[in-house]
Amino acid sequence: PTKEGADFGTSLRSILRRDPSVVGVAELPDANTAQEAIKGDLERTRIYVSLRADSAIGALMTFVKATGDPEKAGAGIHGAVAGKLIRRLCMNCRVAYQPPADLLKKLGLPPDKVTQLFKKGGQVLIKNKPEVCPVCNGIGYHGTEGIFEVYYIDEGVRSRIAAQDWNGVKTELRKRELPTMQQAALRKAVDGVTSIEEVMRVTAEARPAQPAQKKPEPTPQKS
Repeated sequence: PTKEGADFGTSLRSILRRDPSVVGVAELPDANTAQEAIKGDLERTRIYVSLRADSAIGALMTFVKATGDPEKAGAGIHGAVAGKLIRRLCMNCRVAYQPPADLLKKLGLPPDKVTQLFKKGGQVLIKNKPEVCPVCNGIGYHGTEGIFEVYYIDEGVRSRIAAQDWNGVKTELRKRELPTMQQAALRKAVDGVTSIEEVMRVTAEARPAQPAQKKPEPTPQKS
């Protein structure tokens, strides 16, 4: 929003009064915008709201909290999609390797089916001499690919959202065996599109920063 123009919430309210079929909200800068979104006639208008979140469930939690009305917000939600970009391995210099069984077990991959993975290279042999890969300039990655979580929200999940039972929401969605962000990324690794290192870099949960420890005050010297 600019100083002269209306804020996001006011603009959204004005648009919804025109009875549109579809509205896209590119940002969710404040609670007022979220509250205006759930006030619309959601039987006639489909509203897509974009916001920053690490996962689809995280997006649901952020949106519902912003509305301040879990019951009304839950009643209007039909789905949640979360996506991230992951770097693609350079197909010209990627290096194949046999992953150890303990790594596959840790990642939840079947050792009998996953016999080969790939890691970044950065070099190629030219006239039997290692040279920097001309495709990726030695980076080992070239281009990006999307990984997504896509969850359809039915009546059972809506009721749990209304009750703010987020553990119940996770349980209901897990029953459907839909891929999480990390599982979608691992599928890319198994297909040779990216590396396990890149999967971990993109999908690892951010740890909260540890508070700085206060240094002990020096003991005053006796004179």
